[in-house]
Amino acid sequence: MHHIRTLLPDDRGARTIHVDTLRERLPELQEWAVPDHVILRERAMLVEYLRQRRICGACAGYDQCGKEGDMKGFTQHLQFDGRQLSVAVRRCAPYLQWLMRRRVEQYAALSGEMAQDRTFTLANFPIEQRQKYPRLMRFAEDFAEGFSPGTRAPGLYLFGPPGVGKTHLMLGVFNRLRERGVPCLVIRADSFFDRLRHLLAEGADIEPLLDACCSVPVLGIDEFAQERANDFTLEKLFRIVNHRFHAGLPTWFTSNFAPPDIYRKNGADLLESVPALRSRVMQMAKLARLDGPDARQRNLQSLT
Repeated sequence: MHHIRTLLPDDRGARTIHVDTLRERLPELQEWAVPDHVILRERAMLVEYLRQRRICGACAGYDQCGKEGDMKGFTQHLQFDGRQLSVAVRRCAPYLQWLMRRRVEQYAALSGEMAQDRTFTLANFPIEQRQKYPRLMRFAEDFAEGFSPGTRAPGLYLFGPPGVGKTHLMLGVFNRLRERGVPCLVIRADSFFDRLRHLLAEGADIEPLLDACCSVPVLGIDEFAQERANDFTLEKLFRIVNHRFHAGLPTWFTSNFAPPDIYRKNGADLLESVPALRSRVMQMAKLARLDGPDARQRNLQSLT
């Protein structure tokens, strides 16, 4: 955060604004008991501060920011140290969301997303499953339409046999979030970790991609616990899940396995980190089991 004092090039207009008017428009001046002589001395700065605040109040996103020059993407905060007024500036939330969307777009291909993923919507989710799971559909639609970055919210753990619509439902929610401008990312566990190994073999830095998975406002992990589990995959996965768990960032999962069965074989956990991972997943996401016939087998054509 930086502290600045901004004077208008020509403050003649500012001189016509009365101290009482500034106190009315900036109640914090009264709360802080700022003396009149300080307000008069910084009157031009306060007028400019009000102008910048009006621009922020009409914000329609960073892409349409109405500020000029270096102030684009910044928000201002008035401060008083007992003697002097100053304005602190920091990056605004719309800019940070715009920056996150750019990062997400950059890493989408590496995460395992495919072009056809964008065709899945909540509107074309199978009607029989929609009717069978009305509470689940309400949760998904409310999240898709109402989630805002910066708010803590539970994710969703969808599990059940193949072909019952788990991935379709998750992609439908994420595609709606994208339409609303909410940065989100879907990774497919098996291809994602294979890609990480290839990047390391090529000498590339995987930290930016992992950081994006940790910090994106909404993350989806498709085919969770269906990848080859080893020290590498579980260490990276635990890092992502643990960060999001403590930050309260919603994470959606799809899996063929119920949470108690993830990363287990013959009744035993595959690695020591599994219980802690399982515990976090079950605390950070609501659980929903989907069942039904495998939709992928409905249109099979036989040549015999």
